[in-house]
Amino acid sequence: MAQRYVMSVDQGTTSTRCILFDAQGRLVSVVQREHKQHFPRPGWVEHDAVEIWRNLRRIMPRTLAEAGADAGQVVALGIANQRETTVLWDRHTGRPVARAVVWQDTRTDEIAARLARDPRADRVRALCGLPLATYFSAPRIRWLLDGEPRLRERAERGDVLFGTMESWLIWNLTGGPAGGLHITDVTNASRTMLMNLRTLSWDDELLDFFGVPRAMLPEIRSSTQTYGTTTTVVPGIRIAAALGDQQAALFGQTCFAPGEAKCTYGTGSFLLLNTGGTPAASRHGLLTTVGFKIGDEPAVYALEGSIAVTGSLVQWFRDGLRLIGSAPEIETLAQTVDDNGGCYIVPAFSGLFAPHWHSEARGVIAGLTSYITKGHLARAVLEATGWQTREVVDAMNADSGLTLSGLRVDGGMTADNLLMQFVADVLDVPVVRPMMAETVSLGAAYAAGLAVGYWPDLEGLRRNWHRAAQWLPQMPADRRAAEYANWRHAVGLTFGWTRPAESPPPAGADVVDLVLADHRRVEHLLSALRSEEADRQAVL
Repeated sequence: MAQRYVMSVDQGTTSTRCILFDAQGRLVSVVQREHKQHFPRPGWVEHDAVEIWRNLRRIMPRTLAEAGADAGQVVALGIANQRETTVLWDRHTGRPVARAVVWQDTRTDEIAARLARDPRADRVRALCGLPLATYFSAPRIRWLLDGEPRLRERAERGDVLFGTMESWLIWNLTGGPAGGLHITDVTNASRTMLMNLRTLSWDDELLDFFGVPRAMLPEIRSSTQTYGTTTTVVPGIRIAAALGDQQAALFGQTCFAPGEAKCTYGTGSFLLLNTGGTPAASRHGLLTTVGFKIGDEPAVYALEGSIAVTGSLVQWFRDGLRLIGSAPEIETLAQTVDDNGGCYIVPAFSGLFAPHWHSEARGVIAGLTSYITKGHLARAVLEATGWQTREVVDAMNADSGLTLSGLRVDGGMTADNLLMQFVADVLDVPVVRPMMAETVSLGAAYAAGLAVGYWPDLEGLRRNWHRAAQWLPQMPADRRAAEYANWRHAVGLTFGWTRPAESPPPAGADVVDLVLADHRRVEHLLSALRSEEADRQAVL
């Protein structure tokens, strides 16, 4: 009997990859293709959706060919995608009306500020769980529609469609203008600011507030269910799952129970905590979002906390200070000393985020004495990631009423054993890294395979999860408390360093809006840097 596989597509910010997984969750073949980053103006970040679709057409057949397989051996396809990136296209021609506006883009600052002055703005977070910010899709749709009056008229007739990247790909895979499915899943819909977080449907009040026509929106589906069958590229494959990339990583890490959490460590870091069947309202600037929804079962919610500067701090240490030649060298340098020597680095390069939300903050190196060497600085760089993780976890514990019992980690920085041990020490919980590093792609595959019965249940997926490394807390409690107090004191030193020249925000405006806008600008610059240095070694 021929081997059967699940296919996963991870449509990311810089590339699209296609992977085949077997029944044990092992990677069988993978093909990846990068796409161009467009920066037409400062703060603008765009992708060519047609280029991304063309890339997918190339890599899907190659992935099968490299495994010596055919479409008949693929039981299901799951898609994970860069979240919030906005595509508008013509229903009849299949052509995008403009380039996709990427999640990093900040062109909607003015729209977000204007909407924040609307008396109805206070209702937004209560309905969708998100702050009114440029980060999400709704302001981008509004910007595109406002730029061309005839476009709005076409959208109101349903002749122009909106979707995040999974919607665009599914529509094309299932026929495009010849009857393609126009759908999205609850995790991606929850990042648009247009879906009611409790009803899991498009909300009339939010649609009216943002001025988005209902006729252009995709149908909201569960994260795991058979949506339809591919009719192009590789015809005959069931499309059975879609999730935003960070939710896919949560699923791939098998964080299925309330209180289970994962953190992806890269340029920045994303920490998601499963909060169960009820949305947990955040009082500390975290995002309330849908974690996943399996078929007809109730949705599972999550709290999300983003850390803007983690791997990029190592990059700065390497490229800005030139104290190391390559990113992995920082661990070796940090191990030349026993501790940080009383030195703390707070990387508030463009403000501080959760749980502080000080957009005017700027980074500091605190505790410098003549005793400090570059080894101490290297250790302080790594420890900054650990302490920032601790702050987000504290906020999550407070918001959710749960207590984190362990943290599953993935991403390039998890190769640094010293850092992972420090994270375990400051959280006082075990930190575990899985065998399979491709947790985003694996999560999409798991969700698709679960939908078609390739894997029978969640417990079967848990059995596929295998530990590659574990770090247990070793730091004495009194030392942990003392160093955390020092860190918080250093954080306090970053406050009030800049005074914005522009007018103060309107009364009632959420400071999260302003800080997330700063975060997008940082990500824009980092994305540009990565694009220019694509041939260089990736951070960690």
